[in-house]
Amino acid sequence: MKPITTKVSPTGEISIGGISTKTLAETYGTPLYVIDYATLEANANAYLKPLQTLYPNSLVTYASKACLVKGLIAPLAALGMGFDVVSAGEIITAIKGGADTNKMVFHGNNKSKEELELAITHNIRIIIDNETEIKLLSAASTKLNKKARVLVRIKPEIEAHTHEYIKTGHIDSKFGIDKNHILEAIRTLNNDSNIDFLGIHSHIGSQIFDIEPFVDLAKIMVGHMKRIKDELGIEIKELNLGGGIGIQYTTADNAPKIALVLEAMIKSLKESLTEHHLNEPLLMVEPGRSTIATAGVTLYEIGTVKTTPGLNYVFIDGGMADNPRFIMYKSLYTFELANRANEPATKPYTIAGKFCESGDKIGENVMLPDTNEGDHLIVYGTGAYNYAMASNYNRFCKPAMIMVKDGAVIELLKRETIEDLLKNDV
Repeated sequence: MKPITTKVSPTGEISIGGISTKTLAETYGTPLYVIDYATLEANANAYLKPLQTLYPNSLVTYASKACLVKGLIAPLAALGMGFDVVSAGEIITAIKGGADTNKMVFHGNNKSKEELELAITHNIRIIIDNETEIKLLSAASTKLNKKARVLVRIKPEIEAHTHEYIKTGHIDSKFGIDKNHILEAIRTLNNDSNIDFLGIHSHIGSQIFDIEPFVDLAKIMVGHMKRIKDELGIEIKELNLGGGIGIQYTTADNAPKIALVLEAMIKSLKESLTEHHLNEPLLMVEPGRSTIATAGVTLYEIGTVKTTPGLNYVFIDGGMADNPRFIMYKSLYTFELANRANEPATKPYTIAGKFCESGDKIGENVMLPDTNEGDHLIVYGTGAYNYAMASNYNRFCKPAMIMVKDGAVIELLKRETIEDLLKNDV
């Protein structure tokens, strides 16, 4: 929930990565995205270390949609992670940041011709989502006279207990090919001389706390491997089981230990492979939120504190434009006053932003000390899907982002300026 380097001084001042949040706010301004390197490293190793023992023939690809800037690529790549990308922008960002394209996979349900050509040119694995993409891919690989490396996304038809908008494995999801059409799609790909068909992919959703869906997914996908081998004579070389392990945003979240999920999933995978007399493929997993979310916090300065009948409002200098998850999902967070964390939280507040929407909030019934103008608010668990989904609503300038490591600051993203907002106006 909190970065592992989080500390509170005797005066109640919170520090992260060896630097006080007061110093960070005064130096870099607010709102401010802060990434703790030590937590990022620990979260990545929570996947990498167990897999080295449980299933060495594996590749962990960070789901870049959670949060991607060039400065995040090198530290993650140095730990051994690859990258899962979903657009030309993410592809180029990862490449410019130094990612190994041999460890990249390209997703999407409506990839453009230009994006497919970009992925083929850089030898990036492409996860095919539908039959139309197969035609586009064939044309692109023929045009470039270069083989495309391909996996096919299959709907696993597993109903995981998560928010409706982040379920991706059920039968009516917009993602993937259903089991009745998968053999035809793979046959078409395998018969194309410009396509190197490697394997299959599936993903059941996001923020999942149960272990059982991951166990079931492994069994289901091995069943598809068996069917593909029996009916098409094709041995699956690569199996991608996606991501989706949930993380703790508040004390109410009973998030599973990553190592336990991996252990159960791989046990199921190996048993199913043995049962069906299949070789062990390269195993890929795609964690995003569970890599970056708890490594990130957002710092705000509190402006007006307003009391209305039945509600106490705290207005911050950001809101829905830099954190749209509450207005989208009613997502819950853990909050503290960064400059008075040792004081008892005795008063309920609604944390509201500065934007012209009644729904512009990031928290309700948040218990804080009696709060004043000029206090700094820290919101934990904002590393994923905050900057990634940030907007310029109300011509808002997006916040800066920094990484803290052993008492030093690494700047990842400059704060936008009004000039930045105007530069594309005609």
